[in-house]
Amino acid sequence: MSSSFGYAILPQDMERDLLAACRNRLPNETCGILFGRHSEHRVAAERFTVIRNASRHPTESFSFAPGDWTKAFYEAQNNQRTIVGYFHSHPGGSPLPSAKDTAGWLPWGTYWIVGLTGQDSQIAVHRHDPVHGWCPLKLVSSEELQK
Repeated sequence: MSSSFGYAILPQDMERDLLAACRNRLPNETCGILFGRHSEHRVAAERFTVIRNASRHPTESFSFAPGDWTKAFYEAQNNQRTIVGYFHSHPGGSPLPSAKDTAGWLPWGTYWIVGLTGQDSQIAVHRHDPVHGWCPLKLVSSEELQK
């Protein structure tokens, strides 16, 4: 994938479902992958799947359960879906990459973080550039683009 994405597209119903999936797993971090399409300056999420968090400290970090990750990867390949990024939640935190996120960053796709604080929530999308570090992408709804 190109490292020059300018924005990310997320349908409103998928945003609602992603937030609900993350809230339902509180106080633990939720993690998974996003499927969709990408081009030079945009990434469009169309589906997501939750992958079990196998971290020893799931309230503080995430780690994909190897069997779940392998299954999701092969299902994507078999169904000709493109993995455009991965996500995880920050329970009680901001949607910005943390030091742990930087240390555990996987070198592909986009990085979606769901920040959950009380009743508030926010999704932020990032890409990692070797020179500039974390670069935010503007997040827009697919419905917003159709206006």
